[in-house]
Amino acid sequence: MKLSRRSCLAGGGLALVGSALARAEDADDKRLQNRLELWANYAKRTNNLLARLTTTRETSLMQSPLVVTGQLVFQAPALLVLRDDGLSGSTTLLDGGTMAILPNQPTGRAGPALPRDRWPAAAWLADRLVALFAPGDGAAIVADSRVEVPRGGYRLDLLPPRNSEIRKVLRSVTVHLDAVAGAVTEVLIAEAQGDRVRLQLADHRQNVAAEDITRVLDEVNALRAAVERK
Repeated sequence: MKLSRRSCLAGGGLALVGSALARAEDADDKRLQNRLELWANYAKRTNNLLARLTTTRETSLMQSPLVVTGQLVFQAPALLVLRDDGLSGSTTLLDGGTMAILPNQPTGRAGPALPRDRWPAAAWLADRLVALFAPGDGAAIVADSRVEVPRGGYRLDLLPPRNSEIRKVLRSVTVHLDAVAGAVTEVLIAEAQGDRVRLQLADHRQNVAAEDITRVLDEVNALRAAVERK
């Protein structure tokens, strides 16, 4: 059976497209591997971490962004605290699957825990945030996610799985890495309705004295106990 020139050209074109796509996928995989290796070089040494935190919320409900300063505290294997400065702020506690948002000056009666089964988007985000600071190979960061690796900069875009309930709340999480050390310097959370929360980190202090971490965690535990008594 003879093949027409058009058929041969079409077949060759498809082969070229397939080859180009394969090369693009290989390039994406290599960029992802490079980003994760850069991140792991820093994260694998982390027993604990203190960093200054600036949280900026951009929303159409406000004329200007809301900016709050605070502190990030991580203790291996999986305890992460994001704490606003001042009594008017709040403390977010992520610990072994537990999610809690505590007012720095407890006045409410509600319990602090957020049930993971009722808040799947919050649980997905919490798992990403903890994984970003925990020692590992990066598998926990990209698990249950679609990953895009932009060519420019040292960034990772983490997207919820397609056809998931999470996409109704969260559009993406973009992670910025220090180009030399590999530390996380910024996390940009894009919500489905258009709001954005930017977490900027500075003055990273890795593996500080145990008493420095304990002092902060004691304050958080006392705050948690006070809220639970309400």
